[in-house]
Amino acid sequence: MSLLWALRIGALLTLVVPVRVGYWLCRSIGIAVFLLHHRARRNVLDNLRHVCPRCSAWWRYRQAVRVFITAVMNYYDLVRLRSVDRERLRDLVEVRGWEHVEAAVSRGRGVIVISAHLGNFNVVAQYPAALGFEAAIVVERVRPARLFAYLCRLRSATGVRVLPSGPEAVPAILRLLRRNGILLVAGDRDVTGHSRWVRFFDAPAPLPVGPVALALRTGATLLPAYTIRLSTRRSLVVVDPPLELVRTGDHERDIVTNLQAVARCLERMIRTDPGQWTVLQPIWAAPHARAPLAEALGSIPAFEEPPSDPGPPAQA
Repeated sequence: MSLLWALRIGALLTLVVPVRVGYWLCRSIGIAVFLLHHRARRNVLDNLRHVCPRCSAWWRYRQAVRVFITAVMNYYDLVRLRSVDRERLRDLVEVRGWEHVEAAVSRGRGVIVISAHLGNFNVVAQYPAALGFEAAIVVERVRPARLFAYLCRLRSATGVRVLPSGPEAVPAILRLLRRNGILLVAGDRDVTGHSRWVRFFDAPAPLPVGPVALALRTGATLLPAYTIRLSTRRSLVVVDPPLELVRTGDHERDIVTNLQAVARCLERMIRTDPGQWTVLQPIWAAPHARAPLAEALGSIPAFEEPPSDPGPPAQA
């Protein structure tokens, strides 16, 4: 319940606290959580080890600190969106590849945008609704219920519909796609137990089958896209060309083959800036393994290793 009150107090403070001070506090809180929450820190360091096995321990620690800072800033921006930045959302987001969204919408079969928990995804997911598109996002149902309800109110600030992950969301999703709407989902962590083990970076991991299964069933365009922070407030969205789904008639084979293609897309996204990959749960583990803090702060081709020196990290 402490996170709920922190978000409510933060929403009030955004009206009086200067933005620069707010982001300074986010950095301080992120570093403190990194130091104090051992299990979440261990999870993030292990995830980064898979992302870049050749990178040094020092590199992983630096990126892990940035992960926690980014996670805190994401929630700060989420409360700012409702109270301060709602009308400025389009000015704060730069988009590359928007023509792929327009082409997908023109097909008339609905669009499934699949992404990773990268950058300021909570806020940037609002962008299609801010442009007037009918849009929905699928989110993990966190506990307690009052926290989940409050997060849903924050996430729906611009008119995007928030759907909890699970079977109960399927009818609403199908209606949205039949109306040629845009569904935004994260494909880098399974929260429902409906997954398949595919190669992800250097080892098999359970990734959710929902986006691929929906695209195969409905004919909706499966569109990879991701966002990264360019600065504390500005974000870049990159929309890639749609995935050409394999359809052989063998349902299970098609699911795994296409999910492996999704995994390759997710790898490219995360390698853009691993320090902004705000997943605090262990990815390379059985579904539903989670850390308490992560729950509160949250929703085979040959392996190609990243370079040993990924270069200086982007500014969080």
